[in-house]
Amino acid sequence: MYPFLKNVFKFLLIGSLPIWLLLAGYIVFDPFKVLRDYEDFSYPKVLPNRDYISTEMFLQNYQKYSYNSFIFGSSRTLAFSPESWARHLPEGSSPYVFDASGESIYGINKKIKLIDQLGVKIENALIILCLDVSFQRSANHEGHLYIKHPEVSKENPLIFHQTFLKAYSNPSFLMSYYDYQITKEFKPYMLEYLENRNISYDRISNKMIIEDQNQELALNEEAYYKNRDAVFYQRNETQFIDTVRQINATHEKLLTEIRNILDAHQAQYKVIISPLFDQIKFNPVDLKILENFFGENLYDFSGKNNITDEKTNYYESSHYRPIVGDSILRFIYSQNHQ
Repeated sequence: MYPFLKNVFKFLLIGSLPIWLLLAGYIVFDPFKVLRDYEDFSYPKVLPNRDYISTEMFLQNYQKYSYNSFIFGSSRTLAFSPESWARHLPEGSSPYVFDASGESIYGINKKIKLIDQLGVKIENALIILCLDVSFQRSANHEGHLYIKHPEVSKENPLIFHQTFLKAYSNPSFLMSYYDYQITKEFKPYMLEYLENRNISYDRISNKMIIEDQNQELALNEEAYYKNRDAVFYQRNETQFIDTVRQINATHEKLLTEIRNILDAHQAQYKVIISPLFDQIKFNPVDLKILENFFGENLYDFSGKNNITDEKTNYYESSHYRPIVGDSILRFIYSQNHQ
């Protein structure tokens, strides 16, 4: 019997060896950068969880840099440069971009609560809302690219790490990641999990910078858009207004908490509805709700207008460029709109 058990043990050990090797690779390489502390979260290839990066950098640096001004929202916040915003703020303002991919009003609410709970003063805030993501959720996100940092969600960290381990165990990710690790060559099939653009992050303000596209635009803007004709699809000639209401009672509770914290901090804040390329106008009933909450601090740039009409205001059909953010900041902080 003993030799039989010994053979079974040997079989199980050998059979499980690939699993142990893969687990060791996860721990050693930490492909998602969620297992250890990092000073630099710039990702050479693996698509990042921006919520985690933003939260980690904030927790590491808020005492050192005395942040007091915050930009909240999805990846559309890349259009709003902290340096540009600072020019419209009182002297001594210290801006931080507290963004997340596909950010929801739930995520914005939780981040503002975290800042408040840490005793950090919110003197200025810029909240970027988007028709396609801001009110799609009223609870934590799912998936490794979107799940909230445990310090933001206040949920069990094990759930957070299980999500990343599950993503790592996906055969498509393993093939993409280790193929690139070995060959250092990016292949089209890797796009689901790996990033083929050069993206960096400012270590102080957390500003995201799309290096490749900025360089390409600077070199030849006309060629940039000509090469992307298929990306910038033809839109309707007439204005389309979103007929589906998104803001529900839970969202209103989250909005109430946001406004109450900002008011308690006596924060100067602006709420911007993004000028998205699809030119869909924000639902009028939902817009009225936001007006009731934020009043003259709300600015709606959705729908057809002089920003959304021009494709040169966009990197692609999802993200508008810093030239748009700069023009919006100049408008909302002009004397006639104070």
